[in-house]
Amino acid sequence: MGLLNPLAFLFALLAVPIILLYLLRLRRREQTVSSTLLWQQATMEREANTLWQRLRRNLLLILQLATLACLVFALVRPYVSLPGTVSGRSIVLLDASASMQATDVTPSRFEVARARVRDAINSLGANDQMMLIVVDGAPRALSALTGDKSQLLDALDSARPSLDAANWSAAVALAVSTGVGVEDTTVLVFSDGADADDLSVLPGRARFIPIGSSGENVAVSTLTLRRTLRGLSAFVRVTNYGTQEDRVLVSLRADGALVDARTLEVPAGASAEWTIANLDPNVVAVDARIDEAQRNFLGADDAAYAVNAANATRHALLLTRGNRFLEQALASLPGLRVTRAVTAPLDVQTYDLYVLDNVTATLPPFANALLVGAQAVFTTSGVFSNTAYARTEPHPVTRNVDWRSVNVLDARRVDAPSWLRPIIESEGGPLVLAGEDIQGNLGRIVLIPFDLRRSDLPLQIAFPILVANSVEWLAPPQGLNVPLNIKPGEVVPMPEGARVTLPSGEERVADRRGFAQTDQLGVYTFDTGRARGAFAVNFNNASESRIAPNPDLQVGSANASADPAAPPPLSQREFWHWMAAVALILLLVEWWIYQRGLPARTRRT
Repeated sequence: MGLLNPLAFLFALLAVPIILLYLLRLRRREQTVSSTLLWQQATMEREANTLWQRLRRNLLLILQLATLACLVFALVRPYVSLPGTVSGRSIVLLDASASMQATDVTPSRFEVARARVRDAINSLGANDQMMLIVVDGAPRALSALTGDKSQLLDALDSARPSLDAANWSAAVALAVSTGVGVEDTTVLVFSDGADADDLSVLPGRARFIPIGSSGENVAVSTLTLRRTLRGLSAFVRVTNYGTQEDRVLVSLRADGALVDARTLEVPAGASAEWTIANLDPNVVAVDARIDEAQRNFLGADDAAYAVNAANATRHALLLTRGNRFLEQALASLPGLRVTRAVTAPLDVQTYDLYVLDNVTATLPPFANALLVGAQAVFTTSGVFSNTAYARTEPHPVTRNVDWRSVNVLDARRVDAPSWLRPIIESEGGPLVLAGEDIQGNLGRIVLIPFDLRRSDLPLQIAFPILVANSVEWLAPPQGLNVPLNIKPGEVVPMPEGARVTLPSGEERVADRRGFAQTDQLGVYTFDTGRARGAFAVNFNNASESRIAPNPDLQVGSANASADPAAPPPLSQREFWHWMAAVALILLLVEWWIYQRGLPARTRRT
């Protein structure tokens, strides 16, 4: 045992005046009385005729001296050295990734890790310091380097698990910036060890405290909707990420109503698939759920959601003198109703999309248009024939478009404004341009500056993909360029003031940056005043669904769990608060006896 404040023993000298108060006697004036029968206590006190007398046993005196002794021992702060988790300066990396929500340990991996961090905080000695860093998709410090246990405990209570994968490289960089590698600094990693290979580059001393016991988990890994000739069909895939075959009961619901359920046998490390046909084509969204499973320790991936984009009808006006390839490509797109004309006053009716095929017309204000042939809207300055493929720029319109086998006889040079940029280029000039006129009178534009009949593009697989991508970018299914499926925490582009209803039923309002409150899994509905629709937030993270813990994770320069015989660090465990509690109890007892009077036996002695 050691003492942190031995000078506090000087307070023991207070026992001297306490004892003196019981030794000093006051001189009293003699008085003759007729009888001493009623003065027995007084005569007992007068048996001593001198100023000082032998100290008699007194219960109150004993309690007061015991109280003083306990207070003195509390002030000197005694401690014992015990094996502990931390000593000196320590930086805690608390894994808050999605896999830490697994329930293979009770109540969950995250809560077990939080309890162990709490034990480490409580074992801090007088000169020890700790810093808490929570590690999810965006690692951040919950507290500064401090020895204040209450501050550390409050910071720990504020930590919450996320639905992201842990960004260990960013966590290592944050830990290094706070002093990792400095002498007497230890990094403590509380994690299941999944996908944490970046921890091997931690400098200095590091210890890994493994969490978790089992890797058994099944998940709804895929849910897609597709329009068929018979209506709407759903495709469900259930994946077993564990090491044992599992029997899973899966249900499918449409707008909250149960449609069908099926039991699937899912082999270990493999998948089982299920297709449900003849769904109502007018449903807003469907969801697939795992209702029962024999071995399933992660609930975040037990459900998947899909929004039916086909129920949002878009109207397109096609102005052409005849182009079967373009007409068929547009007609094959679900949810797109095409009106064909040779010439028409474009400002008579508002369409979601205008397609101009080698015709000249004036677009209405803020129109979104697919222009085939440069003379449609913009002026040209000649023709070039060097159309050999050069490059493709990343853009939603060029997604999955392979232009390398496309041959174009010639194309026109377009005097395009600065906002209309080439996205597919040849050696002689741009072959596809796209852009949005934010400050002008037009909307989004996709321009193909050549006649389709002077190329083999309509015969290539790139053509229907290019048309589908263009229509999706120009006229989103829900009237906005809102993705139908996003990850948790992703920002959805949406006009400021748009009202969004969360899966829980709460309503939120988008700000000028968009809508960022997408932490709940499920279907969100929105209303901008001009457009209504929905989008789904899905887990869909295979790396986090593989919840098998890695107890042999290497952290720092050595494997922390490879040497179980290594002696743990010693921590100073103080117990002054117990001494203070005993002093308070003794003080209350002394007060109670004083108020009620001494027992008769004590008075006689």
